[in-house]
Amino acid sequence: MRVLLVGPDQESNLSLLYLAASLRAAGHAPEIAAFNEWGDAPSVLRAAQGADLVGLSMCFQVRAGEFLALAGKLKRERPGRPIVAGGHHASCAATELLDAYPALDVIVIHEGEATLVALADLGEALVARAGEVPGVCYRSGARAALSRPRPTAADLDRVPRPDRTGPARLLCGVPSAYLMGSRGCVSDCDYCCITTLHRLAPGPRFRQRTPEDVADEMADLYHRRGVRQFVFHDDNFLVPSVARNRERIGRLDAALADREVRDIGLVLKCSPRDAEREALEALRRMGLLRLFMGVESGSACGLASIGRRQKVEESERALSLCESLGISTQYTLIVFHPEATVESMLDDLAFAARHPAHPMNYCRAEIYAGTPLEARMREAGRLEGTPLAPTYRYTDPKVTLVWARGSELFAGRCWGEDDLLGSVIRLDHQVAVLDRFYDGGRVRELAESFRAWQIDLNLETAGLFRELVVACGEATDDRDLALSRALADIRRREAFARAARVREVCEYRRALERYAEVSVALGKRHAAASAAGRRRRGPRHIAAVAAAIGVLGCAVAHDRGVAEAAPPPLDRTPSGPPPPPRDAAACAVLPAPKPVPPPEKAVEPPFRHDQGVAEAAPPPYRHDQGVAEAAPPPYLRPVRPPSFEIRTVPAVPLRFRRAPVVQPFAYVAGNNEPLVIGDGEGPVPIRARITVSSSGPGGTRVFVESDEPLTIRCGDTSSVAPAHVVLRDDAGGARSFALEDARSGARVEIHLAPPR
Repeated sequence: MRVLLVGPDQESNLSLLYLAASLRAAGHAPEIAAFNEWGDAPSVLRAAQGADLVGLSMCFQVRAGEFLALAGKLKRERPGRPIVAGGHHASCAATELLDAYPALDVIVIHEGEATLVALADLGEALVARAGEVPGVCYRSGARAALSRPRPTAADLDRVPRPDRTGPARLLCGVPSAYLMGSRGCVSDCDYCCITTLHRLAPGPRFRQRTPEDVADEMADLYHRRGVRQFVFHDDNFLVPSVARNRERIGRLDAALADREVRDIGLVLKCSPRDAEREALEALRRMGLLRLFMGVESGSACGLASIGRRQKVEESERALSLCESLGISTQYTLIVFHPEATVESMLDDLAFAARHPAHPMNYCRAEIYAGTPLEARMREAGRLEGTPLAPTYRYTDPKVTLVWARGSELFAGRCWGEDDLLGSVIRLDHQVAVLDRFYDGGRVRELAESFRAWQIDLNLETAGLFRELVVACGEATDDRDLALSRALADIRRREAFARAARVREVCEYRRALERYAEVSVALGKRHAAASAAGRRRRGPRHIAAVAAAIGVLGCAVAHDRGVAEAAPPPLDRTPSGPPPPPRDAAACAVLPAPKPVPPPEKAVEPPFRHDQGVAEAAPPPYRHDQGVAEAAPPPYLRPVRPPSFEIRTVPAVPLRFRRAPVVQPFAYVAGNNEPLVIGDGEGPVPIRARITVSSSGPGGTRVFVESDEPLTIRCGDTSSVAPAHVVLRDDAGGARSFALEDARSGARVEIHLAPPR
């Protein structure tokens, strides 16, 4: 059977590579299609034309809407072709997804190698006989049902290794690969979808491959593909046993030496609880250059709120140890969580200020399907939002105020694809690789300069964040004039500082890219010289580069570094258009989707740049222009926009093209110019902008922005600005939606005539 596996390929989608290997070993013909954003949908649809089965890797809840929309398109093109979903989110919300979205036929629960092969073996009878296969959610009549569970694979050494077809991966010019030495997690945190996933199957939740088997895979990649950096995606490379860790590290070190694997770089993950000096010193000698440390919170309140069973003192000790050993150690602080207080947030920020030498970021604890945190919020009556983007109410109203202001104020710095701190985290990884594999005074100077700059940035961010928390904590309410003045001052200084930081990020990025480009050029020359029997000098990894780019005729993808962080907040996260549920109303309000830049026409170079870390083939070549302060506007097909009739209750001033207009106003969008509602002054201080963001077959989209919290209501759906309003053309008759300001009671009614 021809199977198309679809999923994100940032930081290497090992799930798809393992599935492809198992399918190929069973006689099927798998292919992988990258789906990193909604703009990839057309290429996925083209790749699916010859497939007999499509598998969707729905790992991330934040992107579920995009995958469900894609499933709908795939099903409409070939209604009889099975669509099978899997991954963390699909597994944890299997029955709910199958009941609500008819485009999905089967969902694989937990690990999918054996299950997907069994489904593919059924051929044309897959949908009818899916219930015979253990470990799936299938449709029995009109309702979702679960087959008997499939036990976990106890012996991971027997699982076929990932399918490594695809271009060589270079990170800062060094050949890199991604692998797993274990599966599962030894912890049971309340907020985590990973531990929730591993509760779904009988058998041990945490399993490790033997060190010798891991060394065999590393040696194969080292000698055959020139890999010198190994990024482990294990959630627990170290476990809560000093003796077991030391014994396993010793065996792996000896096995690598026996296989002549030397001078490598390692990237690992571990809990602060399990980081101890002897183990880290041994790993450092083996090549450890980067750790992701599961700190999560710098306050006891935060750790308790998310069910993270560790102590702040353990994190302090672990980070200090890594600082003394010179190990780049990334961590994240979940400053927003259900029981957060002003005091707990200040504790987190003080923690960050004590450890600014590490790449780090801030985030909010999200609600993932099936987690204990979701159950706790539901039982407490605090669960809000939608099934695909659930949220919760904070216990402390001051934190609600911090979130309302901070989620917008620090969006460009802390959250989103192009956020400043996320870019710096990836740059830090590249600098660690540079420091490990390149020699010379300029290398040392660049690394030292970047690390000093990163400390300054982290202290600056913690200081600005602290000012926000203090200002909100001292405010009487959200209309406090002192708060407004403080926010305006923070916004001005943050924007000015961030603009300067963005320029500096671009300078560091260009410097690192020059090393990568020189590495490829020298690798090609080395390969040519070796073929002619000559020797050339260069960085000590240059022979590895020559081997890597020689594997696939110079097909190279440049990675930007691994960033381990929670996704941006679900209620602010861009998402593709989810399919309408059954009996959909005339319109719906959705979170603002991710802008898609217009495609660039460019000559394909001999190697390609990638925006993430991936093992599969990268997306089309695009030069990285650095971090943008604002995303470009959506790419729009030229269409004739509809007309609006707009009135406000009570009267709020309207302006179009900088001139006041009289109500009711007939607004025909032109040149994508927004209609500005309100001036932020007077007794009704509502202020918003509406713009036609796209229009195409089946519906119209209107983008709503607001400087203040503003509710957009359409039919039975609602969201907080910024958001897109989707109005379906096939609903017939007049269509409308409204903007509401809960503080002032102002309401803007917007009626749209059918498209002409």
